[in-house]
Amino acid sequence: MSQVSHKNIVRLIGCCREADHPMLVCELVSNGTVNDILHGGNNAPLKLDVRLTIVAESAQGLAYLHSQVRIKILHGDVKPANILLDENCMPKIAGFGISRLITGDKEHTVHIIGDMCYMDPVYLQTGRQTLKSDVYSFGIVILEVISRKKATHSDNNNLVSSFLEVHREGKKATELFDKEIAVTTGDLEVLDCLAEIAVECINLDVDQRPTMTDIAERLLILNRSRRPKIVCQ
Repeated sequence: MSQVSHKNIVRLIGCCREADHPMLVCELVSNGTVNDILHGGNNAPLKLDVRLTIVAESAQGLAYLHSQVRIKILHGDVKPANILLDENCMPKIAGFGISRLITGDKEHTVHIIGDMCYMDPVYLQTGRQTLKSDVYSFGIVILEVISRKKATHSDNNNLVSSFLEVHREGKKATELFDKEIAVTTGDLEVLDCLAEIAVECINLDVDQRPTMTDIAERLLILNRSRRPKIVCQ
């Protein structure tokens, strides 16, 4: 991680080995996590443009890990609590505690680790974790951002299953969007695009999921089409 440098990834400053347990020292990111602003309890307004920027910039960070470093890095625990926000609501990917490099002989594990609410079902069933596992988790992050509802770990994850159901029925997911941001026709078009990307990410057919690079490019185009962004209050 000391070799990773990207504006959307928390910068590792060093390692302290003087304590009983070695500790990583990272840059200070002062505005909490995406989980905090979505579900922190204060229900502070969060405009669509800010949410779009959060998912678009987070995707840039993950795409960098997947395709732009010398050895691809799988995060392994993508979730709102591991996306930190600076004073301008710019996201920075953190929480690399179970991250690992992707090499040919290390794609399978008998120890399933990570947050079950965001875990790729294929990983749960096979023990095989790949870059597309991060894609699945990121899809759920998008769903949380546009609905402001929490993902839950159960046989019937209401957040995931609700969006998949309307998709299978060929309907719009309008009723599932956070009413605070589903206001104008333009807003609904953006939310529909985000929901479509998220549903592609959580496809149970791993080969049908897009890459993080593809997701990042699509979100960047969508983000640039919007008006100037508003920073967090």
